[in-house]
Amino acid sequence: MPKDLRYFLKEVEDNQSDDFVRIEKEVDPKFELCGVIRKFQENGKYPLVYFEKVRGTKFPIVSNLFANPRRLALAFGVRENSMLLDYMSKEDKRIPSRMVSDGPVKENKFAGSKVDLSIIPHITHCEKDAAPYVTSGVSVFKDPDTGAYDTGIFRLMYKGKNKFGILFGDYSKAMHVIRKYEAKGKPTEMAFFIGHHPAATLTSQTKVPLGLDEFSVMGGLLGEAVELVECETVDAHVPAYSEIVVEGKILPNIREPEAPFGEYTWYYGLERMSHVLEVSAIMYRTDPIYHDIFSAHADHNMAAKVQREAVVYKRIKLAIPTIKDVDLPISGTCRHTAYVAFKKDYDGQGKIASIAALASDPMIKLAVIVDDDINVRNEQEVWWAVATRAQADRAITMVPEAYVAELDPSAYSIQSRSERASLNTKWAIDATRPIDLPFQQRADVPSEFWKDINLESYIKQK
Repeated sequence: MPKDLRYFLKEVEDNQSDDFVRIEKEVDPKFELCGVIRKFQENGKYPLVYFEKVRGTKFPIVSNLFANPRRLALAFGVRENSMLLDYMSKEDKRIPSRMVSDGPVKENKFAGSKVDLSIIPHITHCEKDAAPYVTSGVSVFKDPDTGAYDTGIFRLMYKGKNKFGILFGDYSKAMHVIRKYEAKGKPTEMAFFIGHHPAATLTSQTKVPLGLDEFSVMGGLLGEAVELVECETVDAHVPAYSEIVVEGKILPNIREPEAPFGEYTWYYGLERMSHVLEVSAIMYRTDPIYHDIFSAHADHNMAAKVQREAVVYKRIKLAIPTIKDVDLPISGTCRHTAYVAFKKDYDGQGKIASIAALASDPMIKLAVIVDDDINVRNEQEVWWAVATRAQADRAITMVPEAYVAELDPSAYSIQSRSERASLNTKWAIDATRPIDLPFQQRADVPSEFWKDINLESYIKQK
């Protein structure tokens, strides 16, 4: 059985049944569906939620797939306690995709005047969202020069029966392709798929080099070749086992108002002039399952966590071979803050690590650099290191007027700090101990007396 969304849902239900919740009661796609997930979050729970009945659509909806690290480990087929290193190994083992003549996603097809986006569930996530949004659509672009495929998740605002507003970051590889077509006054053909195995969906969040075919990366993460089919109305390939595929063209040099929309920052992305996608075809499986990402919450943030950690780790390693671990904590929205641990060999190396971390991902605003005795996946330890090892006048490095992201609510423009744009002051804290000066030792119980203890053998059973 090919690894698709249905395969993964069964895997979770069979192996993590305590993390799989079915909602039988009909829910309203405007706020109520997300309200159920929000209530779980309020209680400190992040289950996969399967809504069997959603008002206005025949499609069941699954959400919150990515909110739990345990599920991410299952999705990538790795160990939770070594997820980053295991993930990087799989990301580098690429498996070429395979074209097939037909696939389940082509079981139902509508094109031209028969296209009507009302068939797709219309989910409104946050109170001030301008409209319902598709949040899980994995957009597929083909570079006209290299023929390589790039994928990415970009927010899609419903604008009518055959139109979406779609936001692309200036730094995205998709914009690299779109600029080539717009320079010639031509539309950019694209497709996006909704609903696949999480390892396939999350490939879109990898940061592999420009020109590398991402379907081969997808195959490596899935552990099998991805079967692809031709689209009906555009020159693109899409996974044959997708639940839904939408095809269309990005109109050249046309922008329309789009947003506000609850973003990964947990703030609303402000209204802006965004690209327009004119839809030319829809395909979907019989009895399709719609996948939604719960925006502005953990599901949204965690979707890119491991993939971004991987690229940050690899890039820092070029400057700091002794790097031990990287964490992009959810407190920094899994994008804006990085904790980096490494084995320090000489004084001044912490500064090099600081600069490397800030340069490793445009979105990183704050990097905290610590020694390798600190567990960067425990924020209490990270900030204990800052509190006890850092001297602020020596530890802090600042880089003003650096690109971060248009969605950063504190970003400013080159003209004025009071004007919102995409620049910010990046900063790093070197919280490592000096090599050539004495430093007090950390107080703790000898590790042999607690690391491998089985507490159940000590606790009196009731």
